[in-house]
Amino acid sequence: MTRARALVVRSGANPFLSLSASGHIEIVERVSHTIEAVDPREGALETPADLVIFTSQVAVERAFGDASLAPVFRKIAKGAGVVAVGGATGDALTARGIRTELVAGGSAESVLERLPPHLEGKRVLLPCGEDAGLELPERLHSRGARVARIVLYRKVANPRDPGLEREIVERPFAAFCTTSPSAARWLFAGLGEAAAARLRRTPAVVLGPFTRRFLESHGVARIEVTEEARFAEAVALLEALAAASVET
Repeated sequence: MTRARALVVRSGANPFLSLSASGHIEIVERVSHTIEAVDPREGALETPADLVIFTSQVAVERAFGDASLAPVFRKIAKGAGVVAVGGATGDALTARGIRTELVAGGSAESVLERLPPHLEGKRVLLPCGEDAGLELPERLHSRGARVARIVLYRKVANPRDPGLEREIVERPFAAFCTTSPSAARWLFAGLGEAAAARLRRTPAVVLGPFTRRFLESHGVARIEVTEEARFAEAVALLEALAAASVET
């Protein structure tokens, strides 16, 4: 019997399939973006920090995997509380030998719920991507923190696979997953009406609220959000959605 198929569009550096294989569904993976390194602005890392908040695995790898940046970030991390946004980011820090003070859920709201309401005078570093949202730095600033947003990478959109749109229409997926808002934008950008309509009727899985909001704005009828921003949880939801579509 032919297995149900699920589409995964990822924008990060980590291959989805190598981390989260499935024995129940066929996962078709597309990579929407390439990661391009960005050097921090001059002097941005010279002042000690009270908190360093890592919002993604890519930011961790840039900070501690780059030979020129790693000594600086290790020195900063020794004198500051290190916070991870999401369990996968926490795992990436642990793998680099960095002790985390706090591992929050995969959203700005989760981080803010677990930080003190008053941060007057505290200097907070936010190593991140160029497209990272502004909600977290703005709300930290509203609590009195001095926030430095350190851009370490940007996402460069890959050309679209010309056969993807036809595949969506002619060989419909039982479910699909976009791993970030940028991946969701890439998937829907310039999509013909027939393919877009098909996706709107296809159950979706996302790793966080911002991607969910994007898909909601494009009319996707059913969207499931993983409890943790982990590929393995996304696979489990894709399998459940695919099984439900077969039963119906």
